[in-house]
Amino acid sequence: MNYLAEMRLSDESISEKKPDLRILSLGAGVQSSTLLMKIYNGEIAPVDYAIFADTGNEPQEVYDWFEFLKEKVKDKIKIIIVKNERNTGNIAEDLLTEVGFFASIPVYTKNKETEKKGITLRTCTDRYKIRPIQEKVREILEVGSLRGKVVEIVMGISSDEIQRAKYPPNKWQVNCYPLVENNISRHQCLEYFGKLGMPQPPRSACIICPYHNQQEWRKLKNESPNEFEYAVNFDKKLRESGSRSQFVNKLDSELFLYKERIPLKDASFDEVSSEEFQGSLFDDECEGYCGV
Repeated sequence: MNYLAEMRLSDESISEKKPDLRILSLGAGVQSSTLLMKIYNGEIAPVDYAIFADTGNEPQEVYDWFEFLKEKVKDKIKIIIVKNERNTGNIAEDLLTEVGFFASIPVYTKNKETEKKGITLRTCTDRYKIRPIQEKVREILEVGSLRGKVVEIVMGISSDEIQRAKYPPNKWQVNCYPLVENNISRHQCLEYFGKLGMPQPPRSACIICPYHNQQEWRKLKNESPNEFEYAVNFDKKLRESGSRSQFVNKLDSELFLYKERIPLKDASFDEVSSEEFQGSLFDDECEGYCGV
């Protein structure tokens, strides 16, 4: 069959080797859902598995869409769910726990005395998406180390996000970008679902993601009030006195989900920062695992 060409980024030493495994990194957002359906429809070379790394904090519409996709492709594509199971598997609950393994999300900080502003490191993608996928890959290949192996990871990055296409950090990994190679934009991905007569995929991002822009926060508040209230309560706990959370207590600063460094419950989402813009998931998303 004539499959769509793929931009392949990898260490040159493995670029021509036959892969031991080929997987789709499925975020259940617009772009990776497009790849899933193009694989299902024979437009993109098959994968051995599609792997969905669940942070435990996706909006319900994403989980509903994911279940819809699973049912749609079950006769051809095996989908595996993986989680970070060091604590609860829910990134929001893990951040607030007093013991154990947690990932840092990029919350906005304001020093309690000097009011100096900053932002915390982001390790959530690595610990809740990349590592669980890599652990599953080792399990599938029945190896303790991936040294000497070749694993193709098909990633949902569209042509309008080409800056997110990266060389992998591991010598065993080959990153494949069919949408970039074929100049397929996010808008064209949405059009593709229209042509298939299928519903439009939702945007995939954690409820508590600090990279939500004004429009996304407003949409969450207006269309998913229970999930917005969840984010409001989480935001409040970031500044809770007496918190036992290692994440909350590691800095002498107040922590905020919202860029303006005010409580989320007080935000109108019409504010315009005088010195900074509200970052998006894609401005700092370096691996291509989130928000696709």
